[in-house]
Amino acid sequence: MSKLHSHLFLKSIALNFLFLFSLEGTAQDLPVIAITEIESSVDSSSWLDYKNSKSLNFQTMLETQLVQTKRFKIIERNRIDEVLSEQILQGEFSNNNTKMNVGGVDYIVYGSITKFGSKKKQIQTSGVSVTKLIAEFGVDLKVVDILTGEILKAESIDISLETGSGTSTNSFGISDTLADPLSDIQRSAAKSSAALIAESIFPIRLITWEDESSNCCAYINYGDAIMSQGDIVRVIKQGSAFVDPDTGLKLGSTEKTVSKLEIFEVLPNFSKAKLIDGETPSGGELVRFDANNSVKSQNNNQRERLGKKI
Repeated sequence: MSKLHSHLFLKSIALNFLFLFSLEGTAQDLPVIAITEIESSVDSSSWLDYKNSKSLNFQTMLETQLVQTKRFKIIERNRIDEVLSEQILQGEFSNNNTKMNVGGVDYIVYGSITKFGSKKKQIQTSGVSVTKLIAEFGVDLKVVDILTGEILKAESIDISLETGSGTSTNSFGISDTLADPLSDIQRSAAKSSAALIAESIFPIRLITWEDESSNCCAYINYGDAIMSQGDIVRVIKQGSAFVDPDTGLKLGSTEKTVSKLEIFEVLPNFSKAKLIDGETPSGGELVRFDANNSVKSQNNNQRERLGKKI
């Protein structure tokens, strides 16, 4: 092993240990999230049949992804009704000068599945028929700060995933499909949803930049719970803040993309990325998923859209 590779290996171990130690050391202070039952506006027998036959569903997958970020505690589902009842009482008895803790919960996530199913796309050429199976999934999410009632995030996620193919002629057929494409697409949607929820509370940031080789490497403060190899992210420089002159409400700030990075290594607690466009970052900057981000799936045919506000 070369000195450079040894240095990179040791640095990776040190960073991983540092993140794990810091996260575990503050586990008692992690914010608590309650995920209400994910409803569905999809009127299809395929959704009902799938939901009734599977022990693992989208909500379970979402809870798992959020826990794996190591930044949140997830409340048990049997306490959700209690929390919601207390939230109503908070609205009736609290005032602008009082903040009430609701069942020890800091944030509530509401969700509704808007699209679920699959369709076939058949292509015929020179006597050969190729069939592609396209799974589709959509979900609307809302993240609410339970102490203030502020909606931190209200956006939708739509994903389509080309999960396999089959080839046939007049005499034979060959199938090449995943065992459960509807489960696969839910897991992908859960990962995207966890990213949306997590970054609304703890923004994605570039930890540091190391000139270990040409255009490399950036260290990002989230790992495999929300990041995937091949993700494209933007490094953001924030400008002046906007404030409503009448209400004093902070409306946001200007943002400028200074560089683009591609994730090439994903670890449990952080990710590594290389520079693909723009200036070399210094560290500490905000990071956002690129609007045209295309996560590479098992067959490189997944397409997803993040951050569509609702």
